[in-house]
Amino acid sequence: MLPPFHQDTCVDLLISLAETPGPSLGESPRRQVLDHFLKTHGVETTVDAAGNLRVLIGDGPWEETVVFDAHMDVVQEGFEAKVTRDGDRLIGMGVADDLAAVTLLAHLAVALSGREATLKRPLLILFSTGEEGDGNLKGIRHLVAEMKKPPHLFVSFDLNFDHICLTALGSKRYRITAKAPGGHSWSDFGLPGAIDALMALLTEVKHRFTATTAPHPGQASCNIGTIQGGEGINSISAGAAATFEFRSVAPDILDRLDQDLRECLASHATEAVTFTCATTGERPAASPVESHRIEPMAVKAIQDATGITPKEIPMSTNINLPLSKGWPCVCMGLCQGDRFHSHEEFLITDSLAQGWEVLQAMLPDDMA
Repeated sequence: MLPPFHQDTCVDLLISLAETPGPSLGESPRRQVLDHFLKTHGVETTVDAAGNLRVLIGDGPWEETVVFDAHMDVVQEGFEAKVTRDGDRLIGMGVADDLAAVTLLAHLAVALSGREATLKRPLLILFSTGEEGDGNLKGIRHLVAEMKKPPHLFVSFDLNFDHICLTALGSKRYRITAKAPGGHSWSDFGLPGAIDALMALLTEVKHRFTATTAPHPGQASCNIGTIQGGEGINSISAGAAATFEFRSVAPDILDRLDQDLRECLASHATEAVTFTCATTGERPAASPVESHRIEPMAVKAIQDATGITPKEIPMSTNINLPLSKGWPCVCMGLCQGDRFHSHEEFLITDSLAQGWEVLQAMLPDDMA
């Protein structure tokens, strides 16, 4: 059995982490706070080339290892200047996504320090980088590239108890830039503008998306996230740019949507208007691996600790890439909260004790 859970200590670390900067691809300040906490409590750590913080507990081959992962990065500016308490809630960006899991894994590393022999398999605790936004799964990509074979199990802890994920929702993300001659809105009227050209291109992309995905309802999405351009209200725009993404549970649909986009780019380009397209992120879609053994274990762990029966849904998480490489994976929550990716994000503090129970149930073959 693990030692008793001390919620106050856990909350103190969580607040410290949430109030320390750590956006995607800029996790170093938060990693330093976490590393200091672990080393102060006698836990040996290493940092890899992708900025992941690692704690290895026990010895044995990689193929027998269980990996527990939680991502250190937080969306947008990457921290909350002042986390607030309101009754049974902590409020602030990142407190639930995903710093509750980071904090619980840090306390797990402390609890197991010096007790390696009590685990039936090696355990790698990974505090990973680049899960959010444009991070493009930086930390997990490094791990998958380093380890050529699957481990016994890869568990990414993220978000709430309500859901588990065994199916990877894939995505392709793009930034398209349009260039045109520009000019005066009156004297050069009739010359093509970059904004007009970009809008026309994106309109056709959306039409093609609808046609391509019509036979597969509910299996894909398309979103234009940002759009910028122009130099002034009385100027024909010389430049414009947009970012957008496709998502799907089916790799072949993502490939077809990518092909549609390339065809649209080619058909809309002229001598006067040029487009450039950069792929800014890609998460592979993937089907479950060994779900017959993983799903019952994950569901039971959450049910026993919380009374909640989680629903299995496709999600875009740190398991996307390892799942696509044949790794047995599950993504599951260690807390209860809401309003993710906003400054109103909150965590129900009492759910941390339940997350501690879930962690114990998911330990390698349980404690000996």
